[in-house]
Amino acid sequence: MFSRPASRNLLIDILEEFSQGLDIWLAGSAIFLIAIGLSILRWSQPTLGFFDRQTQFALAGLLLFLLFSRTPYTFLTNKISVWILYLINLALLVAVMIKGHSAQGAQRWLALGPITLQPSEIAKLVVIFTLAAWFGSRPIKSFWDIFKAAAIILPPAILVFKQPDLGTSLTFGAIFLGMSFWAGASLLDLLILASPVISLILNAVNHMWWLAFIGILGLLLLAFWRRRDWNKYSRGQLKYIRLFLILAVVLLNFGAGIARPHLWGLLKEYQQKRLTSFVNPYIDPRGSGYHILQSLIAIGGGGINGSGLGKGNQSQGAFIPEKHTDFIYAVIGEELGFRIAALVIVAYTIICLRGISTAQQCSKSPAGSILAIGLTCLFLFHVFLNIGMTMGIMPVAGVPLPFLSYGGTALIVDLIAIAILQSLQYGHPKQLKEGLQMRS
Repeated sequence: MFSRPASRNLLIDILEEFSQGLDIWLAGSAIFLIAIGLSILRWSQPTLGFFDRQTQFALAGLLLFLLFSRTPYTFLTNKISVWILYLINLALLVAVMIKGHSAQGAQRWLALGPITLQPSEIAKLVVIFTLAAWFGSRPIKSFWDIFKAAAIILPPAILVFKQPDLGTSLTFGAIFLGMSFWAGASLLDLLILASPVISLILNAVNHMWWLAFIGILGLLLLAFWRRRDWNKYSRGQLKYIRLFLILAVVLLNFGAGIARPHLWGLLKEYQQKRLTSFVNPYIDPRGSGYHILQSLIAIGGGGINGSGLGKGNQSQGAFIPEKHTDFIYAVIGEELGFRIAALVIVAYTIICLRGISTAQQCSKSPAGSILAIGLTCLFLFHVFLNIGMTMGIMPVAGVPLPFLSYGGTALIVDLIAIAILQSLQYGHPKQLKEGLQMRS
């Protein structure tokens, strides 16, 4: 009998210990998506070096996955550590504006020695940590509590918007709305917060839609918005306070539409066209609608089985722009077909459902539960916006597709997010077991 070397025994022991409690569905879905992304980069664009670099990023991300999955999530939501991370990230975002590298009209990358990173991607995680720590000790009990928490996302959102990076700025908003809802905000609270942006877009697309939205919003608020919160006031005060606030919201939306030409100017011209062209891309098929139309042709041409890796007419003919990043799902649809494209959506669905399940099972820890929801909202918004824009139902906003789009910082951030969800499960094994038993 030959004995195994001590180093090999140690490695096997480490792997066995790590595998205990590992969420196979969560980790397996992430690995499947990474494998699909690497396959596209390997066969569709073999000469550009994307595959080799993304493989290196994936290996680095897996090492960080091992680290963060065993890091107590309470460290990430600790009041001291979370504010240190928040301030460091703000410094990085400021440094990008001063000494960052530019590409395609955006200044988003920062070189720190041999490492080049994208602080706006890191900012997504840091904002989630900070909001989880805040809401964990300060649940939302009134509409005003939402505004206090909103101050957390404003500094990084403004700095990212100035890069310019509209997609990440919208991501901050989606994360904030999802975490606020889980912390106690109502659906009408969230509608009020999002309504000025909706009014801006509707005013640019169709004035009748905009006016109809304002009218419906006012009626909804008048009928349903936070009636119980005003019980501490007398009936007379209740009547006038509610009417005043509802009127203020309606006027704010009306003012947003009226000021749209001036506020619209804050966006770059290409950003304006991206936000409106998805309504009818055929208005400018060679300009702002080009991306969407070529993506639709690619996905439709793939059929059930696809044309084969590296054999897509649209992707190999250079008709699909940014096919290794923003529009990689169009390449998947064309070259791998509907079956694999559908499995990609199934994998994302599993990740999001596991995130929501983890949040429910960590309900005894408010910060942990809200942290899980924040990470789920990050994945859900990215997937919905990215795949939606390739199908023409969402505007082109430059948001990467998790695990699939080329980009080192984004891939590592995605793997860290999965690791934190795993860490939350390690931290609540009894609750997880009880939750599984209740569902069986």
